[in-house]
Amino acid sequence: MEPCANCDHAFESAFCPQCGQKRSHPGIKLGEVVGDFASGIFNVDAPILRTFREFIVAPGTLTRSFLAGKRKTYTPPVRYFLFGVAYYFVMRWLLDWDPVDNAVEVSTSGTVVETPAMRVNHWMSRNVNLLLPIWLMMLALFDRILFPRTGLRWVERLVHYLFAAGTYLLAVTTLIPITKIWPWFHSVNFLLILGLVGWAAISLQTRTAWNIAKAVVMVPVSFVLYVLLSTVLVSYMLGIPLDQVFLAPEP
Repeated sequence: MEPCANCDHAFESAFCPQCGQKRSHPGIKLGEVVGDFASGIFNVDAPILRTFREFIVAPGTLTRSFLAGKRKTYTPPVRYFLFGVAYYFVMRWLLDWDPVDNAVEVSTSGTVVETPAMRVNHWMSRNVNLLLPIWLMMLALFDRILFPRTGLRWVERLVHYLFAAGTYLLAVTTLIPITKIWPWFHSVNFLLILGLVGWAAISLQTRTAWNIAKAVVMVPVSFVLYVLLSTVLVSYMLGIPLDQVFLAPEP
């Protein structure tokens, strides 16, 4: 019998009866790293593709099922969101793509000039993982105020919008190669985020004309407020006066 590498308990089977770890040998191979990554995406403990597919089809149903106790069926919302963030930054790095530069090049057909406003925009795009949760918390708060009869607490609504943000990040990141080829396609990202989060907001509520109207208004309004708030916070953090960010420079 050989001792377990984790707890030193001697055993002969493939798994340690004391701690449950699979028998392993010193060192690690590339295949193990790749296998761990793949299992994190596809196994029953973290079925990211299933979570993505089912949230696209029925966001409200997925969230309510998760809150009701289906925890192994779907990827936990924070892990799902963080996976989307990681996927986004890896694709940006691999393709050497920046959404702010892309938007400027499409709108002006010129080179990017590093103005104070551009410094703020670049910081925001490179730290979306820090800023996006602000919008999700705002969405959860607005949702709680506008839809009190839904019967969910603020944190439960936050779970829903974490699922929404993770789904958006996975979708928009997958489209980055297309945007790299056709920069004008970047404008589709705004329609995608407002459409997907709007659909998520509608799906969580009782489907009435009044609730749909409130959800359709809530998402873009909260997004605009989030962008303004983030811009102000980042401007103060970088020491850039607000008039240099919000006012066009004099010719």
